[in-house]
Amino acid sequence: MIRQTTFLLLILGILWGCSTEKRQHDSASLHFRLNDSLLQNPITLLYEDGNYHLFYSYKSENGVEKWGQAQSLDLIQWNNVPMNFESDQLSAQQVKSVVVDWNQSTEFSTDGAAIIAISVSDDQFGELELLHSEDNGASWLKDTEGPILLPDYYEPIQSLKVFWNDDLQRWTMLVLSGYEVRFYSSDNLRDWEYQSRFGDDVYLKHGNWTAVDFFPMEMAGTHELKWVLFISADSGSPNEGSGVQYFVGDFDGYVYQASHNKPKWVDHGSDLYQAIVLSDYAASNKAPVLLGRIYNSIYSKFNIDTDESGVFSITRELTLMEEFHDYYLISKPVIPSKTESKTVDEAALNESVQIAKKIDLPVKIDLTFDVNDRLYLGMAESFGVKLKNENGQELMLGYQAERRYFFIANPTIQQNFPDTWDGFNYAPYVTNEPTMDLTLIIDHNSAELFAMNGLISLSRKFNFKGEWQQVELFAEKGAITLKGGTISRF
Repeated sequence: MIRQTTFLLLILGILWGCSTEKRQHDSASLHFRLNDSLLQNPITLLYEDGNYHLFYSYKSENGVEKWGQAQSLDLIQWNNVPMNFESDQLSAQQVKSVVVDWNQSTEFSTDGAAIIAISVSDDQFGELELLHSEDNGASWLKDTEGPILLPDYYEPIQSLKVFWNDDLQRWTMLVLSGYEVRFYSSDNLRDWEYQSRFGDDVYLKHGNWTAVDFFPMEMAGTHELKWVLFISADSGSPNEGSGVQYFVGDFDGYVYQASHNKPKWVDHGSDLYQAIVLSDYAASNKAPVLLGRIYNSIYSKFNIDTDESGVFSITRELTLMEEFHDYYLISKPVIPSKTESKTVDEAALNESVQIAKKIDLPVKIDLTFDVNDRLYLGMAESFGVKLKNENGQELMLGYQAERRYFFIANPTIQQNFPDTWDGFNYAPYVTNEPTMDLTLIIDHNSAELFAMNGLISLSRKFNFKGEWQQVELFAEKGAITLKGGTISRF
């Protein structure tokens, strides 16, 4: 029997109170960030010696760009690892890719598999340098043989991706400059042979291409092997702003052939940027997981207040599926195994907004709605979740049933910038399913929406101020049946 919305309010009221100690612990529990420096981009994610190793770039307090390392056992709790360099100059190298020399193909792997970083130079186009570590990234030495010069390379290098190709028993390197990705191969990470390029036939190039990643994936169900190419762009995403494009295709070790020349986008929002995927995940017997930067340059353009210290997205496990006669990436958040959860019972929602009690962040909200009567005239035009706090901030996440799209909306931006940018992110989706699932990950500096079993995702940078948030479930201009859900804290 469906309960009325007043009873639903009572259920949601049984939530956790605020705790300063818990808030401080939770502030870094789901998303990686730095406390004393400006976090910039993820460089490489590796798995070695029982730990995930995240290499990232950041700006120190004096504005110098450097690179660092963090380690994790579960992709959720991260610990920064000090790195020792033979000179201060090495800490400021523009490292673009990091690899593990599993097969000991280089002279750096004398007593085991070395970790090797590849950096680029601003002053010398096509110039690479190698740094190596034989103690899991704790200390680093510079290659004494000097820089590596790529032949006939006359442009600044924006991004690199280097990996060991088992089929060829050689290293493969992708080099991004402008709107072009070049493929190279090598036996030893020093002597590189040009193989091919990608980008000429890409339809609709937007903004600047800034980062690249490349990895194999098996199709769900058929196990057919495909290769996925990520290209990040600083503009042109579906909702105006930065984003990560992806192509799916075939790679023979020399030439990449995409199935379509029009890219798709990893996330339908504008705030997931420069994403990377766990390198060598198959060799490590791990799942392919994604980590990106929650960022959008449009905020500074309009002088919108966001936390500028930098934050990465929640880690997402990827699946490649064939849907609607095309290839699509499915992404689902990686969540801690230990959570405190409360059940939300089945209830009928009408136009009245239902207010929950105060809760701490981060929080995960899982809801399932009955949309089998979507053609019924009385069905709500839109429904979902609204977050509010004592500082007057408000964020809405849900589904617009009349126009058929998922959305994240910031009413404050819509009020302050009515003629320029409305701060509204949406993902079109026409459902034929009887139910609709909605998963929301709300943290101190971001909101991430996942729907339809991971086919839809929307990411939004949002600086939640204050000590607590209110949760409201809403249904506008009609009614919707909530079949149930959970609200979880970590």
